[in-house]
Amino acid sequence: MRQSRREDLPRFIAPMLASSMPAPTGSGWATEVKWDGIRAQLRFDGRTLCVRSRTGRDCTSEFPELAAVREQLRVRRLILDGELVCFGADGKPDFAALRARIGRQGRRPAVAAQRRPVKLVAFDLLHLDGAAIRRLPYAQRRELLAALALDGPALMLPRHFVDDGEALLTATAEQGLEGLVAKRLDAPYAEGRRSRSWIKIKHRRRERMIITGWRERDGALPEFLLARSGADGRLRAAGSASLGLDARQRAELLEALAARELPCRASRGRVRWVAPGVEVLVDAHGSPGGLLRDPILRGVEVA
Repeated sequence: MRQSRREDLPRFIAPMLASSMPAPTGSGWATEVKWDGIRAQLRFDGRTLCVRSRTGRDCTSEFPELAAVREQLRVRRLILDGELVCFGADGKPDFAALRARIGRQGRRPAVAAQRRPVKLVAFDLLHLDGAAIRRLPYAQRRELLAALALDGPALMLPRHFVDDGEALLTATAEQGLEGLVAKRLDAPYAEGRRSRSWIKIKHRRRERMIITGWRERDGALPEFLLARSGADGRLRAAGSASLGLDARQRAELLEALAARELPCRASRGRVRWVAPGVEVLVDAHGSPGGLLRDPILRGVEVA
């Protein structure tokens, strides 16, 4: 077993990032669910717990429910790498609920924590009791993480599957999950780098959406507001998209929207609302029925 070196507990470790590539083939890989959340790092020095975002911003006060993790950690000194996730009643990640929690400093975070609690899904261990274990292979880091037995109300250790990525890819698609991440079992932790030792595979689906308005933006592509029609016929906001259309398609779309613009005052940066009648095909990922993630416009249809 490869040895780790000694170090003082770091304040923050720049996270390793996954590359977007096709699913790997062959042995030597572990796969796990790609959770629809936000990257976070949890540091505990035996007394004080600190949660930081992917960029290192201290967001501990925004998620007071994570204080319960102290009881599980006892006197361990460690750094966990993971994802903050809100789980819905169906047990699946709810990114819309999580987005409502982000950046709520000073806005009654304790109340928000009761309404939309988060969990830290901890998928890697970067430091443990004075040992810098980032140079260890991923398989060894996962063994050390599993031995801590950290599952609890605010912390979850996700399962991973060795050399069984195809089955997990199928299962996550059937369950409407975001996708999966494949990790080389022999890979060390690449601090602050995007590595091919971690590969993310996202499920994308195509939906027909209704445009409810658009916003012109200086120096950027127009932003189109998208909605779904519910069973009751009411439109429900699903997010917005800008990318995917070529210049000709975009010009034709703007012309069609201008013909349906509602008589309300428009100003720079304000939404120009339109009557329903223009639909677009959108490729995106995320929970079905939820907010679109990374949407790409694929076609336009005018009624």
